[in-house]
Amino acid sequence: MKCRLTLLAAFMMAAIASYAQQMGIIENNSPSNPAAVNTAVRSMVELGSSYANIYDITIAVMETVRGNAAMERLKAADPNVKTPAAGFEYVLARVKFEFKGRYVNDNLAFDLGDEPLQWVALSGTDLTEYDRVSISIPKPALTGRIKPGSYMEGWVGFAVSQQDNKPVMVFDPDAGGATGRGRTLFFRL
Repeated sequence: MKCRLTLLAAFMMAAIASYAQQMGIIENNSPSNPAAVNTAVRSMVELGSSYANIYDITIAVMETVRGNAAMERLKAADPNVKTPAAGFEYVLARVKFEFKGRYVNDNLAFDLGDEPLQWVALSGTDLTEYDRVSISIPKPALTGRIKPGSYMEGWVGFAVSQQDNKPVMVFDPDAGGATGRGRTLFFRL
């Protein structure tokens, strides 16, 4: 009997570990361990002012473009784009954002990318927040209202130090209509 229980416990632990790995559980997602490009990170946000509804989100940085390549894409979007400050360069990230309700009646929308603090770039060395830049992002920009059961894919952009070879992008779910509940997520740029 003890052998069966031990086997069952070992099987359950292996199944839980496998499920957590498949679902992209974010236990290890942190500023010092940001998600790599093409790695989906799953989390949740709570929406609603009087009754909070929990929605599942999945975010992945699909591609990053930096330096001259980023500048060329920005020039195509806006020929009058200003060059970044001395010692800085632009970095663009193409992000896929999936949004799913947990229940049939979950129908609240999420405002993605309109809040300036929702997507932020940090220095990879000391995690200092980079100043926001006002640039015309290539289309499609990752901004708009997303409804449950759908996804949005688009670009976000930042200016980072040319010396920073490991900048980090942050998604803050507390901005954009969430009720202050949800985990801040970190991605490698």
